[in-house]
Amino acid sequence: MSRHLGLGVKSLLIPLLSFLVALAPVLWIGSHALEDVERYFGERFAEQYSQLHTQRMLTPLSTELALAKRFGDLTVTREWLSDIGNEERKARFFAESEGFREQFDGDDYFVVHHASGQFYFNDGKMSPSRDPRNILSRDDPQDAWYFRMLDSGAPTRVQVAYSPALDTTRVWINVRVDGDDGPLGMVGGGLNFERLLASSFDDQPEGVSSYVLGRGGQLLAVAEDGRLIPSDLSNQNNSGGKLEAAVGDPEALAEMLASARQGQSKVVMRLLPWSGEERVVAVGYLPELDWWLVSAIDPYATTLLEKRWLWPLLFTLLGSLVVVLLIVVIALRRLIVKPVQSLSRSAQALARGHYDVELDSDRGDEIGDLSRDFQRMADQVMAHTEELEERIRHRTAALERANHQMSEAKRQIDDSLECARALQQAILPRRDLTQCAGLHHGVLWNPRDAVGGDIFVFRNAGHGYLLGVIDCAGHGVPGALMTMLARAAFDNSVHQVGPEDPAAILTEMDRRIRRTLLGEAEAEAVTPHMDVGLVWVEADARRLTYAGAKLDLYVTDGSQLQVLAGGRRALAYKRPGEYRNQTLEVAPGWSCTLCSDGFLDQAGGKDGFGFGKRRFEAMLMTHAALTPSAQAAAFLQELEHFQGDQRQRDDITLLCFQPVAATSEPSAEATTHISHGLDEDTPWTS
Repeated sequence: MSRHLGLGVKSLLIPLLSFLVALAPVLWIGSHALEDVERYFGERFAEQYSQLHTQRMLTPLSTELALAKRFGDLTVTREWLSDIGNEERKARFFAESEGFREQFDGDDYFVVHHASGQFYFNDGKMSPSRDPRNILSRDDPQDAWYFRMLDSGAPTRVQVAYSPALDTTRVWINVRVDGDDGPLGMVGGGLNFERLLASSFDDQPEGVSSYVLGRGGQLLAVAEDGRLIPSDLSNQNNSGGKLEAAVGDPEALAEMLASARQGQSKVVMRLLPWSGEERVVAVGYLPELDWWLVSAIDPYATTLLEKRWLWPLLFTLLGSLVVVLLIVVIALRRLIVKPVQSLSRSAQALARGHYDVELDSDRGDEIGDLSRDFQRMADQVMAHTEELEERIRHRTAALERANHQMSEAKRQIDDSLECARALQQAILPRRDLTQCAGLHHGVLWNPRDAVGGDIFVFRNAGHGYLLGVIDCAGHGVPGALMTMLARAAFDNSVHQVGPEDPAAILTEMDRRIRRTLLGEAEAEAVTPHMDVGLVWVEADARRLTYAGAKLDLYVTDGSQLQVLAGGRRALAYKRPGEYRNQTLEVAPGWSCTLCSDGFLDQAGGKDGFGFGKRRFEAMLMTHAALTPSAQAAAFLQELEHFQGDQRQRDDITLLCFQPVAATSEPSAEATTHISHGLDEDTPWTS
């Protein structure tokens, strides 16, 4: 596309043509009027120059600020900063941020996670990384910029600073990201400081010295004699000595800076001594950056009129000057001021989130190019926003469907577990135990889950009774299924060999379980072993017979303790074991206890070790004088105290009993304590 004359050429041609038009009457002006005319022109030029170059610095900044705000408002940004450890959100964020990095002027971006202080940074030069580059700390002076902005409460901040890591000076745009409970962190990017200044002062005329002052009056750059000299901000001792040497009246300049910051006028101008000469000094303020643009203009740098004119032509000079000024003002306003103001309003609208801006892009100069680029960027941001919103709607709908399916599946599982729990409780002989006239007992039965792999059994034969504990491999649903098999094997074995021989019952149970589950094809895949302890008590309550498979029987009167050890092999475990009966004469008041390994293995205490056999035996002797039901309650209390905040590891079953002579009425001491691992509101001693 062919290019028309640019703004630089136009800004030179229009004053030149104006001066040519006014040349004839100017020749009639007297030498004493020349200084006033040139001074007036210099003041107007200083005002327009300051406004134009202030706006040229603000235009790319506004574009970058709008893009940074959009980056901070992204849903993926807030989601990831709210859950920094979520890898899926992290991957989505870094995929999205790459597009923003390519749009930022500095080809980089940074992210700070507030809770952890993690600082992430990526640009087009360094190797891309999803790991933090640094951890920010309030104690590190180099990190003070981040905490200073958070403490101020400002949503955005623009500051110029030297980056030792990048070895370059950037205009950093910081955007605070807040969540419902406070700050989530910060995002932003950087503009190339030297490129920003170069684009703003690429038409620096002779006789004009411009100084860019940062926050606190720090000298950032000097533009004079057609050259731009940025300050070395890496030097902490930079004091702006060049500006101090040029200013003849520092107090007057300080008043102008304060007046510009207060917004009393767009440009504050005054005649001041400057480098030993009188100059028109114009001060413009950039609130977005908290910068000042100080321009010192020599009104006599260009000779408008030679001092050879006669006094009679003074009135003609005045009329010509009016014509010249009108032409210059109208042309500059139409070609420069109004288009830049329109572009500024559009940039402000885009910064507020209004992307449907329409710009005048028919011009063929630099402003036309900038307007077209700005329009394309606004269209792209709007399209990208609509696409993200559509993706969010689809993903939200998918999540809602998945949540509904999971809720329905959970309901079905809960119903099935509730039914299984009722079925498992139905096989427990609680009523038979309670109705046995020759037995005082207490039971703790606490599955780790809704159902478990532990049960207790009982069979009243009239001339005595058989009771015991069965601990099946596994817990939960698999363990509960094993208890059904164990109960069936127990019932059939008792029917086959009778209740008086516990060792024979164990042998018969082992044979039946192996025949049912351990076929040749499945022998290596299934390990349905069971720990069992069975006690036969004669009706006179003076003698008992015990046989066990990896479970021991504890008998104590409080002063001494006897342990009847079970066999070393569990039922149905690899090779068959040998089980033998052990007979013990029991004196009145002695307590007998059977317990699954869930009680002994329960973790707790300050070191997280298991309850242990030694602590268990000491507990039995301590509470031997209590009734069986009181013993069960005391055992439960000691286990809860030891367990503390540790979770339950395994199913727990404990059967405590005292044989007594048979009476006509059931014992009042028959008590069963049952709880379930999934019923958090149900105590163990329900």
